[in-house]
Amino acid sequence: MLQQMMNNTPEKKVSAGLQNMVRAIIVAGAIFTALFLVLLIYNGYRQYVQNTGSATLITELKIELLADPENEQLIERIREVDRDYRADRLRRLDFSGLGSLMLLISAAVTIGARKWQAHLMKINPEPCTDNMEPFKRLGLTKGRVSLIVLASLITGLAMLLNQYTPSGYISALRAGAKGQPSYASYEELALNWHRFRGLEGAGLAPFTSIPERWDISTGEGIMWKTEIPLPGFNSPIVWQDRVFVSGADEKKRQVYCFDALTGAILWTGDVPGAPAGDRKIDVMEDTGFAASTMATDGKRVYAIFATGDLAAFDFKGRLVWHKNLGIPVSLYGYASSLEVYKDRVLVQYDQAGANDGKSKLYAFDGATGSMVWESKRDVPNSWTTPIVIKKGETFQLITVADPWVISYNPEDGKEIWRARSVKGDVGASPIVAGNLAIAIAPDLHNVAIKIDGSGDVSQTHIAWTNDDVGPTIISPVSDGSSVFYLDTYGTLYNVSLEDGKLIYEHDFNENINASPTLVEERMYVLTIDGTMFIGRAGENGFNVEASNPVGERCYATPAFMPGRIYIRGEEHLYCIGYEKP
Repeated sequence: MLQQMMNNTPEKKVSAGLQNMVRAIIVAGAIFTALFLVLLIYNGYRQYVQNTGSATLITELKIELLADPENEQLIERIREVDRDYRADRLRRLDFSGLGSLMLLISAAVTIGARKWQAHLMKINPEPCTDNMEPFKRLGLTKGRVSLIVLASLITGLAMLLNQYTPSGYISALRAGAKGQPSYASYEELALNWHRFRGLEGAGLAPFTSIPERWDISTGEGIMWKTEIPLPGFNSPIVWQDRVFVSGADEKKRQVYCFDALTGAILWTGDVPGAPAGDRKIDVMEDTGFAASTMATDGKRVYAIFATGDLAAFDFKGRLVWHKNLGIPVSLYGYASSLEVYKDRVLVQYDQAGANDGKSKLYAFDGATGSMVWESKRDVPNSWTTPIVIKKGETFQLITVADPWVISYNPEDGKEIWRARSVKGDVGASPIVAGNLAIAIAPDLHNVAIKIDGSGDVSQTHIAWTNDDVGPTIISPVSDGSSVFYLDTYGTLYNVSLEDGKLIYEHDFNENINASPTLVEERMYVLTIDGTMFIGRAGENGFNVEASNPVGERCYATPAFMPGRIYIRGEEHLYCIGYEKP
């Protein structure tokens, strides 16, 4: 009976479709195994050739540099070749790693499928039928189908490799995610506090619900307070939910990213440094190693230090690039803050004497650090910060340094106009109010220059000069009808924007380093001992409405965002706001 049942059991067979599928896997696996092997061999060969060529070129350039050590173009050329060499090496190493993984997977799939095929052949295979009939009806032969499949797979692989190699990463940084610009628009900049004193460095906060009262003793109105690891005099900048400051001492330079809501340090970026050699970096106690405020284009953040180290980080804290501009020859230490224009970071690098040929204005590509343009400046060391302003559809990059106020085209660095109008150790940064650029000659005067000129406008475009007011380091602010100047001894001067005549004075009787900020009709003035005065400008004087202590000494200008103020104290970063996280 049992024997009869066994004889009646249907014989197990392997279908022709399964056999064809396994055979196709073997063929495809073999093709890809061979393809990846060829690509890896070619990649290794190109890496060897490229490495040899770059190393030889760098050696030759360094030999040239020995004979001409001050040749800055040659130095920059060496840096470019070295950067390209390292980028190419990283790309090929990444390709090698990913390609090796794909080779192993292809080989494993091929071997596994071959063993599976051998196993199926032992079972009782069904005669294979022609499974190309559906393709034949479309006019496609086996060869054409194979080519289509192979081309699709190679295209997909190329896209994958391009996305995840360093070169792809750099391309993505340049082009921006999903084809978007690799920098924030002017409108997006206006919604954030992306540089020293916000948009155009004007000190105008176009936000609402800014706190007017808080109590440091009870914590009321204090959203958070976080210690800053290294010292610095630079101001906070804010982009959406992140706050950035930098800190440095003789040995380290760091960038800090804080969570704007909680105050947690999200990441710390270490900035490399070039050896100082025999030269001692001499900085004043009032400036230190991190006096310059950072800037962001919404994609990356940039920081510069008294050592001449300039660095870019992405928002995840990865160092995108770094370069050293050389230790600046500066009487008080380097303190100019950074500016951005589109995807470029702008550096006003004034140093030494006017005739020494060392002062320059740089524009560096934000994604790679390569120089877009540079403009030599016939000015001595200065401590002002450049501003990019927009009038209509055009932009101007305005700088101040003894004796010139100079406007450049930020697109190519070409000079638009210049006015001989300031003098001395210039520290206060310019602003533009209406059609006038406002600049300050410390302890001498302030001046208003029409910004629609070209060439040397010293005799034609100076609207007015006021000899009563000349703050040393604090930048002015304008409400559109007058200009407010604040000196370090706490005296506030209100000057007519129309003719430059003094309207009134107000004395805070405090020492002040931070620049004032206008929020709607209220002015925020932060003193060195850490008291924030808030008041309004009236026709006959300034009326203080509130004074709020911060709890420690403050030197930096605060940053403003909707509903919040970010204040850098001597040791801590504070967020003043109404809402707790």
